[in-house]
Amino acid sequence: MGSLDVIGQIADGQYFDQSGNILPILTQARSYPATTVGDQAQTVVPAVAGKKVRVLSMALTSSINGPQCFLRSGAGGTQISETILRNITGSTSAMNYQRSAYYPIHLYETNAGQALVLNCSATGVASVQVVYVLV
Repeated sequence: MGSLDVIGQIADGQYFDQSGNILPILTQARSYPATTVGDQAQTVVPAVAGKKVRVLSMALTSSINGPQCFLRSGAGGTQISETILRNITGSTSAMNYQRSAYYPIHLYETNAGQALVLNCSATGVASVQVVYVLV
């Protein structure tokens, strides 16, 4: 489990691995103007050999009457997030979902060497933004 330094002589906002090495905090935003049913062809975060994608925070928006979505470890892999429900049919506003973890906890984590993938239940418009580290 990593940790975030919030006091002391090291700059705040740095994330450390178990060995005390500083890990860069990364962000990725993806827009899906026309989602398909199932895993989206464009990954949220591409796979990195031997590394896990550890999600620290995320935001997801979906069009009015858009798809339900969840995050998956690798295409066709394990569901690692809760299913993010869409608005009720007939709603006049888009769905906006945001979630962050308190350090040193994280929200979701892929298996080593697997991409972070968005899976949707229907066609529509969706976008996702994540803050993550590679461990």
